[in-house]
Amino acid sequence: METRESQPRQQIEISDTHHIATVVESLSDETHVLSITLSAAAIAFPASISQIEPEHNTLTLALTDAQALDASELNLTDLILRAETASEALQFDAFEVLAAHRNADTLELRCHFPGRMSTSSKRRNVRMPFIRGMQASVRVRIFTDQPAIEAGIRDLSASGCQLEVPLSHSAPFRRDIWLPEIAITFPNGAQLKIAGQVRHVRPAGRSHFAAVGVAFRELASGDENRLIYFINEVEREGTYRTGEGGRMAWPSPLFIADEPGYQRSGYQRRQSGRGDRQPMVTAIREVARQLHIAHLALLNQQPIPANTLHNGATTLLRLLKKNRPVFLYALCCMDEEPQWIQHSLTVAGHLADLMLAETEHADRVREAVMAALLHDMGKAMLISEELTSLEGQLTEEQKHYLRRHVDIMIEALAPVAWLDATLCHEIVGCINERLDGSGYPHGLTAEALTPVTRMASVIDALDAMRRPRGDRQSYTAIEAYRFLYNRPDRFDKWWVTRYIQRHGFYPIGSLIRFSRGFLAWVMELDQQGQPERIRVVLNIARNRMTMNDVLSRVDFPQLGRLEGLVQPEHYALQPS
Repeated sequence: METRESQPRQQIEISDTHHIATVVESLSDETHVLSITLSAAAIAFPASISQIEPEHNTLTLALTDAQALDASELNLTDLILRAETASEALQFDAFEVLAAHRNADTLELRCHFPGRMSTSSKRRNVRMPFIRGMQASVRVRIFTDQPAIEAGIRDLSASGCQLEVPLSHSAPFRRDIWLPEIAITFPNGAQLKIAGQVRHVRPAGRSHFAAVGVAFRELASGDENRLIYFINEVEREGTYRTGEGGRMAWPSPLFIADEPGYQRSGYQRRQSGRGDRQPMVTAIREVARQLHIAHLALLNQQPIPANTLHNGATTLLRLLKKNRPVFLYALCCMDEEPQWIQHSLTVAGHLADLMLAETEHADRVREAVMAALLHDMGKAMLISEELTSLEGQLTEEQKHYLRRHVDIMIEALAPVAWLDATLCHEIVGCINERLDGSGYPHGLTAEALTPVTRMASVIDALDAMRRPRGDRQSYTAIEAYRFLYNRPDRFDKWWVTRYIQRHGFYPIGSLIRFSRGFLAWVMELDQQGQPERIRVVLNIARNRMTMNDVLSRVDFPQLGRLEGLVQPEHYALQPS
């Protein structure tokens, strides 16, 4: 027997009988310290739950240190039941004793389920983790004109949660932005919708995810009560899965789905990426991950870690030298990444390829690749209410706003001592300039643009044109070549010619069509720039039959005559 001292705590009151019954059923003497108080007495008696009868809406409590109580006087007495752990304090009241009898030193009280429950602020900042096997899908809405972003959840508390967002969708998340809706859906279909404010965004280990900490703000009483219910159920499920509750621990209904074939232990933490990726694609995706990490560092006003860009540039150069055709094809297989990452990787890879072929530029290639990897990152830093997405059709105001990306990136890189300042200016600062002064941000003309800038500008423009945009479809390689070649006042014709000589009229990663309806990706070229090896993926002449056959030139006749290049988006195709 102990004397209970009252402690002032902010409490949340819940009167939902189904919710209360669920919580009561989850209690056990191995996971909670239970005690009861009779009427308004200050004396608390240790208790345990010996029996629960949901069908009769009753439970039986066993008191082991209550010799002073007379069982005959306890019928219809009001009770207060308290359940505590280091992380929570629950109180149940508005229920009474139906029957009491003594069994040796134990006093047993049969009672109705309580009619009211309250939880104190003791557990407010305790985060309940979603341990292995516990999953809930999350959809986060940031901007009203953009679709919700799919995420995972790591933990949940009354004050906030930690989300797991794919790095490829992490650009809009930054400290202090408001998230108007976070919808958490559990396997049984129950859903919690709540709003919050981002408190931190950081890489989640070596995964392709970002950990996003969210603080909940200004919850209405009903919303807070519902949130506490979900927190209790997450803890209950965790206790059940870890075995900490022993035989008295019951699973939470939140994590039981009615879907055919569902297995309770079958939910696994989401993985990003495809299991059948070729090794070179996997290696380039690691460089993409490092770019995301650099971007997160800048968003958090932190310096870009030097090893991140050094490692990324070194990896690209090693892969290029190891097997040029496979490397160039792998650069085209980054469809899971946002466009700015795909573009940055391709420009860096193609710039390295062209610089290594030019003796006078080869010794600067590593530093140039680092600058090229960063040249478009400023666009991702501009995502905001003014520019909610980098993809899709932009207004004229948004296009003008987007041009700020160069100055933003140059300012962010100013204190970075390990990045070659000259190459940073030539590539990051000037890659969007044109020979006739029509470029941006400063309208520089030919005499101010170095050979490296002219080379990088051609590569940048060609890659951008071969990608679809909100206001236009993609250009084929030949169409893009023609556009640049016929504008020698804007683009250096020498570098346009050198690029065509390196990549041919059917560049690796292009989609080509044969006369018998076969579509194929170019994987390798011969010395004359003609396709030597291809991956056949579709036959539009046979009800769009999908395929995945790698063929060499000796097998081409069975496909028909090579008719030319086609635009992948017309067939919803991506290299793989």
